Amino acid sequence: MSQQDPNEINRLIGEFMDLQERWEKDPDGFDWASLEALARNSAHAYNEGTGPSFHSLALDGVQHSEFHERFLGHALQAGFDPFRMVRSGSGSSDLPVIDHSDLAEAALSNPYSSRMRASLMELARSRFASLAQEVEKGALQYSAAGEFHVVEACAESIPLDLLEKIAPELAKSQREWPPGESVNPVEGYLSTAETIVDNTSKIYG
Repeated sequence: MSQQDPNEINRLIGEFMDLQERWEKDPDGFDWASLEALARNSAHAYNEGTGPSFHSLALDGVQHSEFHERFLGHALQAGFDPFRMVRSGSGSSDLPVIDHSDLAEAALSNPYSSRMRASLMELARSRFASLAQEVEKGALQYSAAGEFHVVEACAESIPLDLLEKIAPELAKSQREWPPGESVNPVEGYLSTAETIVDNTSKIYG
């Protein structure tokens, strides 16, 4: 997809919203294959230099549900890189294709968001393992310098033990934010009644 084609991004987000509406109206009868197809076809819709990525429009600042969790899973399988940095629409800075801070905050109270964040952390282990090894050995290559910018921008989706090896000061700040603890991802599989009984004092947004 052309990075200079905002109409294509608009088409994709329109299709995403249409599918979400269908799922909300009839979750039991929803055709999940259509969502998988969209995730596969839009995996590289980063919209670099033009505006927000498709994935940012679809996932940032929304109430995550099974719909969003499945979409992200399919997108990752299709090659979507959540740690990719792209030029912003103004062209003044590089930004992650999704808001990792926003996802971390959502994970505090939403089990779907928590599992989505966990999937990114799993991916981060393989993505940044070599960088951690280079730092530990004191054998950083010049080409790795750019990766530190990525780590800083996406720190909320990198496991603390890995972050401590790469950037200890950054890991320290992540221990202090976000406040509280993420919900247990397994809780997302409880029925509505079980959730009410098991978490009478907790509100899942």
